[in-house]
Amino acid sequence: MRAPGLRIPAAAALAVLCMVTPANAADDGRQLVGLDRGWRFVAADDARAQEPGFDDSAWQPVDLPHTWNGLDGQDGGNDYRRGAGWYRRHLSLDRSFVGRRLYLQFDGASLMADVYVNGVHLGNHRGGFARFRFDATDALRPGSDNLIAVRVDNGELGIPPAASDFTLFGGLYRDVGLLSTAPVQISTMDLGSPGVFVEQREVSEGSARIVVRAELENHGSQPREVDVRVAVLDAARAPVGGADSTFRVHLAPNGSDEVAKPLALARPHLWNARADPYLYTVRVELHPVAPNGAAGALSDAVEQPLGLRSFSVDPEKGFFLNGRYLDLRGFNRHQDWPDMGWAISEGQEKVDFDLMMEAGATAVRVSHYQQSQYWYSLCDREGLVAWAEIPSWQKVIGTPAYTENAQAQLREMIRQNFNHPSICFWGIGNETYGPDSDPLVVALNPVVHEEDPGRLSTYASNGDNEDPKNWRTDVVAFNRYFGWYGGKMEDFGPWLDKTHADHPKAAFGMSEYGAGASIFQHAENPARPEARGPFHPEEYQNLLHEAYWSAMRSRPYLWCKFIWCLHDFASDGRNEGDHSGRNDKGLVTYDRRVRKDAFYYYKANWSPEPVVHITSCRFAERKDPVTEVKVYSNAPRVALEVNGADLGSREDPGGGHVFRWAGVTLAPGENKVSARAQFGDKSVSDSCIWALGTP
Repeated sequence: MRAPGLRIPAAAALAVLCMVTPANAADDGRQLVGLDRGWRFVAADDARAQEPGFDDSAWQPVDLPHTWNGLDGQDGGNDYRRGAGWYRRHLSLDRSFVGRRLYLQFDGASLMADVYVNGVHLGNHRGGFARFRFDATDALRPGSDNLIAVRVDNGELGIPPAASDFTLFGGLYRDVGLLSTAPVQISTMDLGSPGVFVEQREVSEGSARIVVRAELENHGSQPREVDVRVAVLDAARAPVGGADSTFRVHLAPNGSDEVAKPLALARPHLWNARADPYLYTVRVELHPVAPNGAAGALSDAVEQPLGLRSFSVDPEKGFFLNGRYLDLRGFNRHQDWPDMGWAISEGQEKVDFDLMMEAGATAVRVSHYQQSQYWYSLCDREGLVAWAEIPSWQKVIGTPAYTENAQAQLREMIRQNFNHPSICFWGIGNETYGPDSDPLVVALNPVVHEEDPGRLSTYASNGDNEDPKNWRTDVVAFNRYFGWYGGKMEDFGPWLDKTHADHPKAAFGMSEYGAGASIFQHAENPARPEARGPFHPEEYQNLLHEAYWSAMRSRPYLWCKFIWCLHDFASDGRNEGDHSGRNDKGLVTYDRRVRKDAFYYYKANWSPEPVVHITSCRFAERKDPVTEVKVYSNAPRVALEVNGADLGSREDPGGGHVFRWAGVTLAPGENKVSARAQFGDKSVSDSCIWALGTP
């Protein structure tokens, strides 16, 4: 069976020592009880740790989300702890759970997890980024204390990612919960998916045809007749006329069935990215029929988002949404935060998302692994087009087990996220190399089309243009760092044109480009720094991004343009720039407190919000009395003052939103530099202090 993403009505997390009861179960017949509090953890392996009587009193008390690499994964040296760790938690269940189906749900465990309940091994999950569930119905004892034990391992396991240039934080770094359902249910065990999938067949402004698939299960010993109700609700949760259906299904004892119901909407309200990210809701309900044939009470329901849209990619004209061109521009995003690794909150995820929106992004490459359901839901609600991808990154191990696991992670990602309208592309690899890399792409690409014929497969390549794996997916994009790891930034535009000329029928874009930058390191007119060296002046990052965006904005055939990357992130093996253990190519600092100059360059180019930003504002200590003042702004004219003297206004000479004043003379001591622009009746300004010292 095929399938996608999941949204389950959540109940409030219960205190650790409280008896868990189904009294707070949602009206939809299922309940998700949070189990994030009250765990014990040890950063070690122990063959007896799953035993209920094992003494864990010396272990560290922790709450989830949790990682054991929050500190050592970001301090450099490439020596962060990788291996096994154990988590244990007690769970007391009320006897009213008898007769319910009980599942342990893990939203993220890196990179492999073995789960035990009362000493019973429920299963093994290999893959650090997808949701997974284990059926704990027979192992849990309602009315008694229960022991949950989880062994997590972030070592080298022969699964993707086999290597990485980012820290692989170990632990239970996303939420854990107990999912309770009735015996007659929408399936919970299809690779962590919601069991409901909404296929968009034909979508236009005049009409939309969808097919709602639902996987049904009867865990009882008797056959059941079940009324299935399918409805589409508008944004106000009112039923959409004509887009509903009720039909009866026979389920055999301990049997299952997959049903598919076509529905039509007249003159639908389309999901139109940031301009209008309108969402419907698809609701599927199960009502087991009573013995007398009367309609029964609700036993289960699942709701999924529906954003009706069509999209396409043209090799000459780029990306089209609902028949109109949309410039797909944005960022790559890692999910780690300082001192926390991947064990972050929804509030922190929202900070990252809001930074992208502030800059004026229209799209996001969710790199290099499946991220949280919350992240993709933000993309749905706010209108960012998304590229989602699996951690098939760099090193490829040429074994059947490796390929099978990569395929399994791809299927999980697609099924769990199938219903997110923001996702238009499934990524199957990034910078893979070696003799086994092309066979892996060949093995993964058809999985996308089997699971989801309605979306496009893609691959991010840093290889030679003629590498055959570049051209096996529906569309492709390239990671290119002219002017950083080698070559000159001026090489970028000619390379784009040659690639397009050599492959005129291929749709290609830019999946990565960028340069490192420290907000503490500065230079006037800097030459290309050593990429792996200790000096990454912020000014060079500005120059590179100006050159790259200038080249890309005049080439509409590029279907995407993704900056590497939103923020600095942990890469424990790196020793460069101002901080060991960090990749500093972000346009925002690791702590998210400072937007680097280049962030404002894109905001001036992408966002309608007024922008006036003096570059090199942090270059406060100066030695050269003659300098250039450069301002990023989306105003038609910008005026400059230095120490109160009017240096005149400038118009944007090339449409790149860069304003320059050459040959500005600074006085000894402090100099106040001020820029001002008018946006209608609103005046916007920026200022900074540069101190001129002795050369």
